[in-house]
Amino acid sequence: MKVVIVEDDRTLCGLLKKSLENEFNVTAFYEPETALAHIKSSGADAVVSDVRMPGMTGFGLLEALREEMPEVRLILMTGYGTVTESVNAIKSGAYDYILKPVDPDILIKKLEQIRTLIDFGRQSAGSFAPVYKSRRFEDIMQLAARAAKADSGVLITGETGSGKEIIARFIHGVSARRTAPFVAVNCGNMQEQLFESELFGYRKGAFTGADSNKRGLVSAAERGTLFLDEIGELPLPSQAKLLRFIETKTYYPLGSVEQKTANVRFIAATNRNPAEEAENGTFRKDLYYRLNVLEIKVPPLRERKEDIMPLAEYFLGRFRHINPKIEGFSADSVRFLENYSYPGNVRELSNIIERAVILETGHIISPASLHMPDPAGRGTSRKLDDVVREHILTALSEAGGSKTKAAEILGIDASTIYRRLKEYGIG
Repeated sequence: MKVVIVEDDRTLCGLLKKSLENEFNVTAFYEPETALAHIKSSGADAVVSDVRMPGMTGFGLLEALREEMPEVRLILMTGYGTVTESVNAIKSGAYDYILKPVDPDILIKKLEQIRTLIDFGRQSAGSFAPVYKSRRFEDIMQLAARAAKADSGVLITGETGSGKEIIARFIHGVSARRTAPFVAVNCGNMQEQLFESELFGYRKGAFTGADSNKRGLVSAAERGTLFLDEIGELPLPSQAKLLRFIETKTYYPLGSVEQKTANVRFIAATNRNPAEEAENGTFRKDLYYRLNVLEIKVPPLRERKEDIMPLAEYFLGRFRHINPKIEGFSADSVRFLENYSYPGNVRELSNIIERAVILETGHIISPASLHMPDPAGRGTSRKLDDVVREHILTALSEAGGSKTKAAEILGIDASTIYRRLKEYGIG
């Protein structure tokens, strides 16, 4: 995976490059403008950038990448005083942020998450076989392959973490549009007042702060696929504007009187029941019918148990570098994994395996490292400290290994996290 580091502190830049180059193909730059030119000419999968730099800031780099190379994922490095700014940047399209001083292990984990997502996309684009074994998922893949042959609207439904974006990427990857961009839009983060400017772009002077022209996500997806994730979260006024665009394939950048034409394919996804919401008025019926030419329902992981171990083996391979001595799963671990209900679906399974790889001290993954309930019901009366330990480790996994972020999730002081982990011998 190609990683670009952008950091004007030359000492830190060198240290970061050295800490990552055993895992990734790393190029480092002191100046964001030079880095951007390199990315445009040579490409990149992920960018790790400081926020505050002379000239172009990390936010400026984020905006430039979103306009010209939206498939590149950006991680912002920030000091404690700029966390709020960084969270806002994530809402605007950054993949994640990491606090300074940067912990190389945490940064590697975040980049590994990006690599996993990219690999899934490549698998789903037909370069490799997608990770599944069940007949039920095979039927879904066959339906998706048929959907790829047409340009009709597709609505993908299913629980959070079940793999809806993977299906969307597969459809794009085996379609006639596969050589053009796949642009994902998180409608859940699309505030009503920003909808038009984000989707359609704007012209200089369109509003206060619009100091230059900005290309929208629609333009970035030209000749490719626009994936509208969490479509059910879009406010009704924005739904009306989206419907007009889908029907006419035309739009106006904010502040412009020049009509633009878009050549894009639409795929939408939701974890809600769109038919039910269309009936109760929280989702426009006309938009529902326009998007739902073909519906693909992705079943939760608990309903396709044959896929659990193939996915577990896949994630073990992805995270094995963290703990190279691990060779596989014990028989009891397989039993635990195959009989768990996975309310968080594939995403939760990934977190479970990553956590187990970090905690395992032997050569095979044991039930103790999985931190999952015993499917036979044994040991259900646990000590309070065991419950606290599991809660902290779960939060730590969700926070990508960041103790400070885990403390924020749990609503406790970071010092408590550090003390507890030291007690557990994890520190």
